[in-house]
Amino acid sequence: MRITIDKNSDMPVYRQIIERVTQQIQSGQLKAGDKLPPERELAQEIGTARGTVKKAYERLAVNHVIQIVHGRGTFVSSQQDVVPVSRKETAVKLLNQSIESLEKLNFTHQEISTMLQLLLMDRQRRLENFHIAGVDCNPEALSIFESQLQHLANVRLHKFLLNKLSKPRTCKQLRNFDLILTTTTHYPEISGVLSECKDRLIQAVVTPSQQTIIDLATIPRNNNIGIISQSENFYNIIKNKLGEFHISLKNKPWLPESSPENINAFLENKTVLITPPKCTLEEDKVCSNAFSDFLQRGGIIIRFEYQLERTALIRIEEKISELMEKR
Repeated sequence: MRITIDKNSDMPVYRQIIERVTQQIQSGQLKAGDKLPPERELAQEIGTARGTVKKAYERLAVNHVIQIVHGRGTFVSSQQDVVPVSRKETAVKLLNQSIESLEKLNFTHQEISTMLQLLLMDRQRRLENFHIAGVDCNPEALSIFESQLQHLANVRLHKFLLNKLSKPRTCKQLRNFDLILTTTTHYPEISGVLSECKDRLIQAVVTPSQQTIIDLATIPRNNNIGIISQSENFYNIIKNKLGEFHISLKNKPWLPESSPENINAFLENKTVLITPPKCTLEEDKVCSNAFSDFLQRGGIIIRFEYQLERTALIRIEEKISELMEKR
């Protein structure tokens, strides 16, 4: 984060800091989970008193724009309500421009509304037969694709694990999909196997959600962490992300969701539990009691939620629109 202050301005310095931070969040330069510089460091950088920075940070924290975690630092909060310059604003601007152009052609508002509804109905009808294949090495990532594409009405997502690509039948199936979606990690491998489908293959960047980053960053030291997931691949993803926060795991504290009989022993000495957003063990009648006991004794459950980056979702929507135009 880089902040410039105008010392000749009538605006107090602490207000300028607040304005610069919110502007950077709004523009996307700062995202939830990003760490802000310490008060002393920022004060020295912009040439002001530490108390001035402290006042700005406190005001931002009160408004849930940032989160101050004692002993760990200051982070952009996932609860911040600074509205980014979004696609919605762009869409409203484009719609207004279109409406003005149609008004100049003497179309009434009722006629414009009817035309728009008919166009949307036609597009929805054509989307009814649009099928996307999601390919990844772990089922958790495929569930992410599924949940984040739910807003695309009538688009169907079919999930494939990466190890199935070795089967000729699976490759043949994938070639019949309108769009094939995978993560950046696996794109080179899949594009090699399905070289003739590159025009329909999209690589998407997936990152932990804003809340997940903050939850991991604020895990108290010396906690006994346990991880539950369907796949070992997902366990390793969580382990590596914890490493970025200098949190190391000992003796591989992992319980596969396929081993419900071991839940009581696994949770016995754990203080923090990390799971995917949907953990099937919590729905198991026997295991649900173990989870309740864990929470009652002060245990913390963190949902490790991955999400497609906004640019990836935009690209998917654009690609669908492009392919629909060719139909």
